[in-house]
Order: sequence, then structure tokens, then C-alpha cells
Amino acid sequence: MRNKLLNEKDNVPSYFYFLLQLVLLMTVFAILYGCAPKQIKGYEPETRTRSEIVQQAFNLLGKSYKNGAKGPDAFDCSGFIYYIYQRIGIVLPVMTEGQIKSGYDVSRDSIQPGDLVFFKIKNDLHAGIMINKKDFIHSSKSRGVTVDDINESYWWKSLIGFRSIL
Repeated sequence: MRNKLLNEKDNVPSYFYFLLQLVLLMTVFAILYGCAPKQIKGYEPETRTRSEIVQQAFNLLGKSYKNGAKGPDAFDCSGFIYYIYQRIGIVLPVMTEGQIKSGYDVSRDSIQPGDLVFFKIKNDLHAGIMINKKDFIHSSKSRGVTVDDINESYWWKSLIGFRSIL
């Protein structure tokens, strides 16, 4: 009695032909759809960079504050921004006074993740990185790297403005 898995013509298992057809079909599919031109929108690289900035910042949540520190174990507010941007290949001034002059002004309606936000608290400048239209991440003297809402009265009354580096 012949094995039912063998093709009677050439004694090759019939599942071999099935697998061969499947591989050929997959190859044709990959060629047709894998080589199709991709539709790339002009803002994708910037969006990817902005996401990377926010992700790098989130990775540092909870790190402590230290005046003049630029990471990776502790940060002041400008050192935090300097460190994050340096990690993605953008070199900014180390001090807040220089960062506030970098890039270009952005209106509140045009804020994007990764934009910088600046405050004047008493006689000091403070800065953070916008996560979305209202939340920002920064290195706080009292809480270290943390997230706050610019709509909270403490921040809102001290808000200077926003700048985009990208």
C-alpha cells in the first residue's frame, strides 16, 4: 500500500508541492507590495524626532534636581533640556538664558511635543519640554524630573512663552 502523502508520479510528498506553492505565492506578494513606493509625508522625520525627545524625557522621570547638573543622574532645568536634546543630536546652550534665544517663538495654539516652555519665577528663568498642549516635563527644585500642567496657576502666572528648536 502506498503512503497517501506521496505523489504517485514521482514519489515526492504532496505537502512539498503545497509548501513550494505557498513560498512562491508569498514571494510574489512580497515583490508586488514590498517594492511599492511608500507615501512619506514631509513631517514624519520631525514627528519621529519629537516623539524621541518626549520618550527620552520620560525615561528620566524621578531623577533628582541638582543646581548646575546636566545628567545623567541629576539635572537642573536647563541641564535637563540640554541633555535630552544632546541625546538626539541637537546641541543647545547649557543655560536657560541661551535656550530661550534658541529656535523660534511658537504660539500656544501651535505647541507640539518637544517644544520648550519658559517661565519667570521671581527673578529666575525656568524651562521645560512640552509633552502635549498643556503638560510639560522639567526638572523641579523640589521634585526632580516631573510632569506639570501649564494651566496650574503657579505655572500660568509665570509663563513667558514657547520656543521650537525643530
